[in-house]
Formats: sequence, structure tokens, C-alpha cells
Amino acid sequence: MKKTLMILTTALLLGVGAASAAPNGPLGVGCFGQERMPECRMDMMQDNLGLNDKQCEQMEEFQAKHFRLVSAEQRKLVTIERQLREESLKASPDAKQIDQLADKIGKQHTVLARLRSAHLSEMNSILTPAQRDSSMKTMKGFMPMRGNCRMMR
Repeated sequence: MKKTLMILTTALLLGVGAASAAPNGPLGVGCFGQERMPECRMDMMQDNLGLNDKQCEQMEEFQAKHFRLVSAEQRKLVTIERQLREESLKASPDAKQIDQLADKIGKQHTVLARLRSAHLSEMNSILTPAQRDSSMKTMKGFMPMRGNCRMMR
């Protein structure tokens, strides 16, 4: 009796789960998986801002260019941070070397911030005034978190 009840419960749960799942992810989650993230971001941007097809194409170009530029600079940052960690973990760390590496890290963060600002300005340049207002409201609703992830306030 217990075995039959367990089989029926499992079948019911699987049926409910399958019925409620969306075709692009489990349980109706829209952006599922790392490979879909750029498409999902663009879809959300298009929906939230009401972008036309030309604006979407331009945004995709801006995103691709920004990704190439930022990826190279982030790799540099990771390399410098690794050097700092290695120097700090030595038996007798060189304080001067640590200071130089820390300064390099700060400069690299400045480069990344400038790239981010230029990217936002570039994206903003193709938006209508109403779309800009909507974009600003959306961005103000998010706060930066560790690892460059964002979270709603």
C-alpha cells in the first residue's frame, strides 16, 4: 500500500511540475542557463524599454563591443590580483611590491569604471527621452553587489 501511494504521489508531482514548466526553463523561469543570459537580457531590455528592431541591433553591437573590451581588462585585473596574492603569501612579502600591485589594481578598476560609463553613455545615446527615463528608473532600482551581480532594493 505504501509503495503504491508513493508511486501515485511521485507521478502527481511530476505531472504538476511538467504542466507548470515553461518551454524555456523549469517552473516558468525565463532566463535559464548561462548560454541564454545575453538573449534574455536583450529580451528584458526590449520589453522594459520598448526598443524597436534597429535599437535592438545597435544595443547588441554595443553589448558585444563592451564585452570584448571589459573581458580583456578584467583578465588584466585578475592577473594583478593573483600577483598580489602570491606576494602577500610569501614568507617575507615585499611591502613596496604590494603597494605597487595595489596601485595597479586601483588603476585597473578605474579603467573598468570608465569603460562602464562609456558603455552606458553609448547605450543612452540611441534611446528616446521616455526610454531614457524608464532606463534610469530601472537602474536606480538595482544596487551593485559583490561580483558585479545586481539585486533589487
